[in-house]
Amino acid sequence: MIKTLTTAHDFKALQTTSVLCKSAGVSRGQLRLYEDAGLIAPHSRTEAGYRQYGRDTLDRLKAIRHLKDLGFTLAEIALLLSERDHGTLDAPALERLTAAVVVKIDERVAALQVIRAYVAPVALGDMRVLQDEDCNFVLTFLSALSGGPVQKRA
Repeated sequence: MIKTLTTAHDFKALQTTSVLCKSAGVSRGQLRLYEDAGLIAPHSRTEAGYRQYGRDTLDRLKAIRHLKDLGFTLAEIALLLSERDHGTLDAPALERLTAAVVVKIDERVAALQVIRAYVAPVALGDMRVLQDEDCNFVLTFLSALSGGPVQKRA
């Protein structure tokens, strides 16, 4: 096994898993998932085997989170990051990929608009939508958001 020589400057720049997760707003599970998918890699390990990450990993994690928020899959993110890491971008492939993401975003927006149409009146005190048996999903949706059951009031 090849050991990475770590200088005092590098040591200060390295982050533990705990610090990195807290800074990036990700869980340890997400960090391992991204590592398993090849999106990130530890800079080195301590003698005890703990992972240590470079400063650039935080920026990379933030980019991954933003790309996920935009609807990219981990496989798509891996492709984008790989191309960026190698300094080349396949413009036609990127265009196809982003076109597919735009479709996903438009579908999400349309679905959210439907939900909003049912939830907005309730937010203003109009409970009539809750009386419609076909709209039980509104109660389910609101229950999921609140973390507990939402009761119908007569």
